[in-house]
Amino acid sequence: MKKTTALILALLLAVSLAVPALASEETEDGKPTVVLWSPEDPESTDEPTEAPEEDAAAAPETAEPAQDPDVAGLDAALAELVLQVKKTLAVDDDYTDLTNDYYDGVTPYWSLCWSDGTRQLNVDVREDGTILNVDRWVDSDRTDRFYGFDPAFPALSRREAEEQAEDWLSKLLPEPETARVDSVTAVLGKSGNYRFAGVVEENGLPSPVTFTLCVDGTGLTSFYRGDSYAGYVGELPPAEAAVDEAAAAEALAGAVELELQWVSDGDGGASLRYVPVGPTTVVDAQSGEAVDMDALYASIGGGMADAGGYMKTAAAADGAVAEPEEASLTETELASIDNYGDVMTGDEIDASLRGLMALGLDGFTMQLCSYSMAGDGGDVTASLRYTAPMTGDELYGYSADGFDFSSGMELDLVIYKSIVVDAKTGALKSVSTTYPLWERDPDVTMTQAVRTRAAENFLSLAAPELAAQTALCTLKGYNEADAVTYAQVQEGYFYPGNYLSVTVNPSTGTVDDYACVWEDVTFGPADEIVPEQEALDAYAKALDVTLGYVAWPVDVTMTDGELYAKLLEQGYTYVEELRLAYYYEAPERVLGVDGVTGEAVTVPDEQDARVFAYDDIADAPGKGEIEALAQAGIGFAGGSFRPEAELTQREAVTLLLQADGETVLPETGDDDLLERAGWRGFVTAEDWDPEAAVTRMGFIRMVLGPSRYGDAAALLSAGADEGYQAIAQALGMDTSEPEGTVTHAAAADILYRFMDR
Repeated sequence: MKKTTALILALLLAVSLAVPALASEETEDGKPTVVLWSPEDPESTDEPTEAPEEDAAAAPETAEPAQDPDVAGLDAALAELVLQVKKTLAVDDDYTDLTNDYYDGVTPYWSLCWSDGTRQLNVDVREDGTILNVDRWVDSDRTDRFYGFDPAFPALSRREAEEQAEDWLSKLLPEPETARVDSVTAVLGKSGNYRFAGVVEENGLPSPVTFTLCVDGTGLTSFYRGDSYAGYVGELPPAEAAVDEAAAAEALAGAVELELQWVSDGDGGASLRYVPVGPTTVVDAQSGEAVDMDALYASIGGGMADAGGYMKTAAAADGAVAEPEEASLTETELASIDNYGDVMTGDEIDASLRGLMALGLDGFTMQLCSYSMAGDGGDVTASLRYTAPMTGDELYGYSADGFDFSSGMELDLVIYKSIVVDAKTGALKSVSTTYPLWERDPDVTMTQAVRTRAAENFLSLAAPELAAQTALCTLKGYNEADAVTYAQVQEGYFYPGNYLSVTVNPSTGTVDDYACVWEDVTFGPADEIVPEQEALDAYAKALDVTLGYVAWPVDVTMTDGELYAKLLEQGYTYVEELRLAYYYEAPERVLGVDGVTGEAVTVPDEQDARVFAYDDIADAPGKGEIEALAQAGIGFAGGSFRPEAELTQREAVTLLLQADGETVLPETGDDDLLERAGWRGFVTAEDWDPEAAVTRMGFIRMVLGPSRYGDAAALLSAGADEGYQAIAQALGMDTSEPEGTVTHAAAADILYRFMDR
């Protein structure tokens, strides 16, 4: 870090620490009111623009705004709120415009926007002063934009970023809220920053509220609470559980459900695994009751019906087709064209499909037949589009009232049926049907037995060989709706990765939808399977029982009170409150239990893969550079750096991908590395040799080639490496012994010099 930059950052940090924190409001009994909820946290903008010359984070000497003695009501509340936000965020007085929008709802909030033509600051804040969202934008008018390999260290170190983030979180989270930071990511680049993400804790316990916060060399660039813009209701319960953890753990374990099934390994193989299929369960910390949260939400939440729709195909354009100029076909082109030599015509495919009575194509007209070639294997698929008008004679199970209404509106009531087949054999691949209505007739139904029998009859004609390898899937979550799903069976266990799915229309008995997903799989061993109870124990052991606050739905229609009456008038069916409960921490990271070994199968933590600490660099040359890269998420897993070890191609590509913002897990395959590194220009498929040692100049070429210096280096090199060597020396890289093998320490120094330019 350059001395001038370090001095500026130190001043920024000192000023930011002096900004007073925003005080929280309390209810009459002294307890805070928690009133927030939102959908998933949207993507945060991790790439802030460059800051203006002045320090946006520094606290200016601001005068108290003039208060009009006649201001009352909303004006007075807004004036006080704006002042609070200015104090909390140290907003200067140089902005020339401020707009204010007020949004009513479960938790009303103000959206404030300061701007001055070159800067913009957006802040959403609740009426009690809780800041929900901050986004600072600066028009830097950069002209040196480069979109290739261009990593650079942020203008502040990780330690400085952590200190700033801690300070800002203390200001932005009102008591008794605190922050649990779960991940820190360095966003590398000329306008790089550090992105902090985690969970808001209430009374020292985790809550469902998440947050993201970004800081750069100029201070806070963005902040977002994951519970913004809607709300929890009621008071925050005290953090005192009547049920102990052991009893809660027993209740949670008792709610776990596992099913043994084949699971794909993503590389053409499959193994038996006990997969969790049970509901989302928590244990009420006061009553000790295990509560199925999925069922609770389903009982009061309701949902919107699936909307139907229709499409219109564009008419063909008039005009003559221009005569092509004379040209010749290459062998490659001829070979590709030959793939279409034995495809069926659209009329031939249509005749074949109409012979399959279960498709119900009577009354439908074929509108188009498109072809596409899949990969290099010569396979060709044909996609056919059929249309038919919906009339009052057959409503296909939809409401007559809906039909009459749509007809009265003179809407174009057209049914669309899309069918995909193998263009050479006519084998059916998929069917989908779209109706112009969406309101079903409740009196038109079909029993599961009749639906299943119709699906089996259809599959015996459409895919007899595959159907013979399947059975009606009895795994949880399957065949609980209109679609009938058959999954492949191997050694008595289902492999849901290969399946046939059929949806039968309840009015006509014909097939509305059909899907066939099938690939060749090599199945692993199926003998000596661990008992289910052993798998249950292993699964429960792999999860952490956590006491914290959870979102709890409250039926507005069944709850008394002025607030709930108002919410009911606004159209809410339920709201959420926070309750104290025990639950399994991050169950999505435990995928199940291996059916043969009995060991829990977990998802690697990508954040852990970006944190590097070494036990062998205390006396290593370039220790500072190695640690700077590690703090930016660039390094080697395993706890050892091995400074003098030779750098392999795999390791070189790993470092460069990390510098370009990618996460590389220890188990990442060579093919994946090549794919990601190849299109960036780090290495070509012809030169890819993962275990081969990399020379010093070879690594310099890998770094500089895809960068802004690549064209100049190649032009100046004239077939050798003079250009690369000259630019490398200008950047402070060691270019001695260019054809000698580069070590880990030397590679770290080269990459550091490039990023610290």
